[in-house]
Amino acid sequence: MTDHDKRTRGVLIALLGGVALVIVIALIAVFTRGGTATLDPESPEGVVQQYSQAVIEGDTRAAIELLIPEIAEDCSRTGGGDGDHRVTLTETTVDGDSARVEVVIATVYGSGPLGPDEYETDGVFQLEQVGGQWLIATSPWELTVCDQSGAGL
Repeated sequence: MTDHDKRTRGVLIALLGGVALVIVIALIAVFTRGGTATLDPESPEGVVQQYSQAVIEGDTRAAIELLIPEIAEDCSRTGGGDGDHRVTLTETTVDGDSARVEVVIATVYGSGPLGPDEYETDGVFQLEQVGGQWLIATSPWELTVCDQSGAGL
């Protein structure tokens, strides 16, 4: 075997080793990444996360507990939305005892020829601080659990 053949073989082995290392690192990243990060449950974002998760999982009772008392007391439960929802936080604005949490809601319906049928809408949660706790005053229609005759929930 000539020196040129040895160098070519060494480069090939190093290249294959590098590719194998990249594949192993990618697999580790995929299999060890966690689920959704849990936000501080005392923050407006955390309350929206808890509420959204309860609605998506069909736990209307838990969702109602996160509503301001005026809404929760008069809640006439709705049937909930159809489809699968994914909620992404985009911005939060806190002004004293009120907060505005903006989200993007992705709704997935069935499966089309090129993958799931999905659309996204922007949504806004309005929260109020009641007794030191953030509670939801209004929510996007996709995540509504109470029919309040036009009150937004």
